[in-house]
Amino acid sequence: MQTVQDLIRTTRMTQLDDPDGTTWTDTAMLHGLNEALRMLCLLRPDATSTIVSLTTVAGTRQTIPADGERLLKAVRNINADDTIGRAVRLVNQADLDAMSPDWHQQVGTRVSEYCFDGRTPKWFYIYPAVGVGKKLEIEYSKTPPLLTLDDMEDELPVSVVFSQPLQELMLYKLLSGDASRGQGSANHMQIAVQLLGLKVASEVFSSPTKNDSGQ
Repeated sequence: MQTVQDLIRTTRMTQLDDPDGTTWTDTAMLHGLNEALRMLCLLRPDATSTIVSLTTVAGTRQTIPADGERLLKAVRNINADDTIGRAVRLVNQADLDAMSPDWHQQVGTRVSEYCFDGRTPKWFYIYPAVGVGKKLEIEYSKTPPLLTLDDMEDELPVSVVFSQPLQELMLYKLLSGDASRGQGSANHMQIAVQLLGLKVASEVFSSPTKNDSGQ
């Protein structure tokens, strides 16, 4: 387990040459870490992914939970007895509009397909509408928690595999206001993006137009 304090201590010792926190206080380091977590969530939404059973509302438009930043995937229906139901398929909304312009008015007993536009990441559309109270399993990206001094001994809110790019993002935020180290700050950002994967980072912002099978 890697704690918040572990990451801060490592960053001070290996990158900032400030093992005793003389220059970079815990408050300053936490501010940088909180900013880095928000950037990480933007670049790699899967870093804060979680799965829940979403209770549907009336109509085709559904909204992810209040603590969410963006939908990652609608997975499957959940039956009334909480057993696993039919899988849900991602489709292109333009295709659905063309094939069945009145699809928003159609009602069924289970969701077959869903549409998602990355420009509006907190809601999506289901087909057919299933009314109030049905359950749909979704995966979404949660808003990173705001860490305080009371959280120093807590586990990092993301997987340890993201600790290195998270450290680089933190250094980018901490050093970006220092004119004498401006180029170094940019280098930290570049390293972070490389560690996260340029291809992955660019795909996150595109609107899905294909289902998981690539069709």
